Amino acid sequence: MIAENLFGPVRQWGFLVKDLDHAMSQWHDVMGVGPWWGYRNVPLETEVNGKAYEVRMDVGLAFQNGVQIELIQQTNNVPSPYSDFFLHSDEKQVFHQIAFFAPDIELALEKARNAGLVEVGLCKTPLQRFYYLNAPWLGNTVIELMEVNDSFVSGYEFCAREAASWDGSNPYRLISL
Repeated sequence: MIAENLFGPVRQWGFLVKDLDHAMSQWHDVMGVGPWWGYRNVPLETEVNGKAYEVRMDVGLAFQNGVQIELIQQTNNVPSPYSDFFLHSDEKQVFHQIAFFAPDIELALEKARNAGLVEVGLCKTPLQRFYYLNAPWLGNTVIELMEVNDSFVSGYEFCAREAASWDGSNPYRLISL
């Protein structure tokens, strides 16, 4: 018997990186992944162990066969779902999360808890929440539930389509906030 697909298809593979520009260039130059969209100086509210902080980060986003690749470089020194890597690792890049869309975030969280996943952090904007859940069988990798709406999904799908027909020009498309 096959287990129920708990959250639908994987939408994103997330990596934590020490140097976003270097990581994007390696993904592009070595693996041919691009174009890269993203943001510099992203402010997110985060909750870790019941305490609130403002995390700052630079983020690069690309697509491979319709799945988003996310590279995150935390740029300030506050507790977050990412900070252990930045404070305690000598690695340049690590795999961090498997992400799923959650149009009904409360239902997704209920399913996660019923499956034995444990919330370890939350990041949020005024429009969206990202929950990080520990799955002990995944080691240090977490599952991310991305609260989505039609506008977010539309933007995601637009970038995935553009990446599928990308001609190699203009590989880096980051804006500063």
